[in-house]
This record gives sequence, C-alpha cells and structure tokens, in this order.
Amino acid sequence: MALFSLKKQPKISREAMFNSKPARNSQLEWKTNKDEEVTITLRRADTTRVKILSKIFWVPEKRTLVLDEIGSQVWNMCDGRTSVAAMIKRLCETHKLNAKEAEISLLSYLRTLGRKNLLGFLVEKSDLRKKKRSASGKVWG
Repeated sequence: MALFSLKKQPKISREAMFNSKPARNSQLEWKTNKDEEVTITLRRADTTRVKILSKIFWVPEKRTLVLDEIGSQVWNMCDGRTSVAAMIKRLCETHKLNAKEAEISLLSYLRTLGRKNLLGFLVEKSDLRKKKRSASGKVWG
C-alpha cells in the first residue's frame, strides 16, 4: 500500500476511493477529552520562510482544532485500517443516515481533512490510474 495525500494525489477510481484507508498524519498532536471530542494541535512550521513571515505578520505558534461528535468519530476511524466503505456503513448505522447522505458528507469531510494535510489515504498501488497522453500531448485520466 502507498500513502497519498489528496493535495497531490494521482487519479483513482470511485471503487478505489471506497477501498482506500484514511490514515492520520503521524506528526500531529491530538487528544480526546471527556466529552469524546477530539482536539488537534497544529504547530507553526519551523522554516526560514515562516520565520520571516512571522516577523512581518502575526502567525501563532500553535492553533487548536476541535472536532464535533461526528467529526471525532470519523477521526478515530482514520486509523489506516478502516476503509472508507466501512466508515460509511458505520455512520449509517450509528446516525441513522441513508447511504448516499453518509457517502457525500464523509467524502467531503475527508477531502477537507486531506487538503489540510491532517490525513492521507492508503491506496493499493494497482488502483492508481496512469495518466495517458493523447497524440496531441494532452494528459487524460
């Protein structure tokens, strides 16, 4: 399996997306409080570029992100072992949603977390599509 973030991901099929296994970014600090809410701490990068920008603009050392009940449930399922299809099924069962509602909401939420580099997706290498070039040189796929 390979880990790919949504930011620079190769194109994959719908079926491959449902078989993928979201995995949390191992460099993040997070904890669960007594109300079962997940709190994620995002630390400022320690690069020269950020240091210069932080002298010009106010950039906080850290930010916290608090997930609600459903967001926390999804975050806890992003363990690198649970597939997206299993997550949809579990959300349908626990929150009495129909499959389409759960699918649309979950995929949108996972896409957002992926774009923020909070998680990536484990995908079978065989599920990745190769981009094809046409005779005109355009990339398709």
